[in-house]
Amino acid sequence: MSAPSKSTRLGSALRKLLTMLCGVVLFLVMVGLLGVWALGRFSPKLLDSSLATKSGAHLAVESNDTNLFAGRLAYAGLTITNPTRWTEKEFLKVRRLAIDLDLLTFFKGGSQVFHDVELDIEHLTIVGKADFLKDNNAKDIFNGLKSAVATEAPKPTPGPPSAKQPFLIKHLRVRVNRITIISGDGTDQRKVVVDQAFNYVFEARDITERNFDEKVSRPMGTQAVQTAVQQQPELLLDLARERLRKSVTEKLLGEK
Repeated sequence: MSAPSKSTRLGSALRKLLTMLCGVVLFLVMVGLLGVWALGRFSPKLLDSSLATKSGAHLAVESNDTNLFAGRLAYAGLTITNPTRWTEKEFLKVRRLAIDLDLLTFFKGGSQVFHDVELDIEHLTIVGKADFLKDNNAKDIFNGLKSAVATEAPKPTPGPPSAKQPFLIKHLRVRVNRITIISGDGTDQRKVVVDQAFNYVFEARDITERNFDEKVSRPMGTQAVQTAVQQQPELLLDLARERLRKSVTEKLLGEK
């Protein structure tokens, strides 16, 4: 069997990185949806408390223009700091998270309807240790958000496991403006691997609980890789250099 090519290894590394990004994006959308259950204006404080408890990170919102009576949940200037084990302060800065929903569908039973979901990420900073793809702040935040959502969401009624809550998102738009990647955090080997505009935009329509993977999870990752290859080849080159340097260093240390 032939060894994987350099481009294949690089593509795999990039997919891992962008998979983390997509996971964070999807959970941020869940953070917004959680505001429906957390009485809108109070949800940032509840989420900050849960996130701090679960991961040591903090969440803050500059402007909360939520009005659930009008079916609107809107945050501007949303920031998430890094857990305390990382020296870099900021993990994520979101320009806007807005959800336009049909509130009555949350009380009628059946499918919950979201007319528009928009997530505009201004800056994402991935901070990692020596191998930043395996040990990084995104994984910490991802697990913290997952625990926070599980903690704050309504508890299911006792009984046999129920089917997934049906929903319909008529239009989803996700934008990522800038990405920074730092390896060797907290050590003398700290290095900024990538710091550049990404300008990634993903849109999907008529999303349900049944076709979510088909319409969002898989195409979001695929399109992110294509965007990196077509618009930002420097991202590929920088990741390739860093991965090559790590591989050579690990091999030399292993031979000693």
